[in-house]
Amino acid sequence: MQRSDFTALIIICLLTMSAVATVFMNQAIFLELASFFHTSTASARFSFSMVSLSYSVTFLFAGPCMDNCNLPKVSVWSSFCLAAVLLAASFTGSYQGFVSCMIPIGVFAALVPASMFPYIATIAPDRKKGLYVGAIVASSTMGVIFGRVLSGIVTAIAGWSMAYITTSLLVLTLSLCMAFLVPSFRGSIIKNKIPVLKMYKNLFLLLSGKRTIALLLLGASLFFGFIGIVTFLSYRLNNAPFNFSSGQIGWISFTGITSLIAPVSGQLAAKFNIDKIIFYGLAAALAACFIVWKAISIPLISIGLLLLFLSVYTCQPLIFMKVGDNVPAESLGSASSLYIFFCIGGGSLASIFLGPVWIAFGWTGIIIACSSSIAVGLALLIGSRIDFR
Repeated sequence: MQRSDFTALIIICLLTMSAVATVFMNQAIFLELASFFHTSTASARFSFSMVSLSYSVTFLFAGPCMDNCNLPKVSVWSSFCLAAVLLAASFTGSYQGFVSCMIPIGVFAALVPASMFPYIATIAPDRKKGLYVGAIVASSTMGVIFGRVLSGIVTAIAGWSMAYITTSLLVLTLSLCMAFLVPSFRGSIIKNKIPVLKMYKNLFLLLSGKRTIALLLLGASLFFGFIGIVTFLSYRLNNAPFNFSSGQIGWISFTGITSLIAPVSGQLAAKFNIDKIIFYGLAAALAACFIVWKAISIPLISIGLLLLFLSVYTCQPLIFMKVGDNVPAESLGSASSLYIFFCIGGGSLASIFLGPVWIAFGWTGIIIACSSSIAVGLALLIGSRIDFR
């Protein structure tokens, strides 16, 4: 890998991580938002639901456009706009104004990975494709962790508004690095000459393949369980017997560092059976659900979260690669956007629909619902002609 290529990869991954982080910031600071805006914690959770929904829906509509765009320019201009909206959100004085900022934050945050996922797949050398794809997947994963850690710690020190200002400045700095240090930003990278309307038609045609839709639903069910546990774990840790602050919840989120398995997972795909790795990864995720459910101490919760992140992000890049293998090369942008739409969409649905489950059945109900969703993913994998050879 040449030095310029390595620099570009690092900048792209850091920018992607920071953009994704903005979607998950609110997860660690529900109590502070509820207190500041004089609303309930359930209403504060709605802010995360809004930003994650707009984030996932944007992927659905952005995919075909990505197949016809200068991808680095899309990421840079989206990052500029994202930084501006984050700054505006930090100064809002009403909860309605804060929530209204969540929709554009989700849109602009989505356009960064929506452009960078296919871009990375395009520039990656054949022999290092697994490493490149794993790296971009890991960066988006680290965004989930980084958003929770940064917002939790900065909020505990200086308030939620400063957490948004800090993130805004970080996104702005990295977008400038992308503009000035990635040479292809100045070039014209247009992969297809196909009309956009036809690309949208092709997008929905991708859903006609039984194996493709099974893989997409596998990603959705996995993330429903994963994001459901991560979201409502904040509620559990806020309550007895833990009574954690946002800062402490932020530090606990560091257990997600095992998501760095993603680049290694991508490399393993060239040496081992992909279906078998995904199968055992899903089984490990179910085991993690059980550990987190029964844990009554921080060491056990940390072990459960470590295993959960490790298993989920062992599976995710491999499922993504399998989706890409099932579609034409010219539809890679659409396919990657569809996959992220299904994954984050599944996580958004968990945030919305598990609220009543938490109220009625508490932590046990959350674990049952999330582990059942992961089990559905396991059934989908087996049903899509799993190959254990």
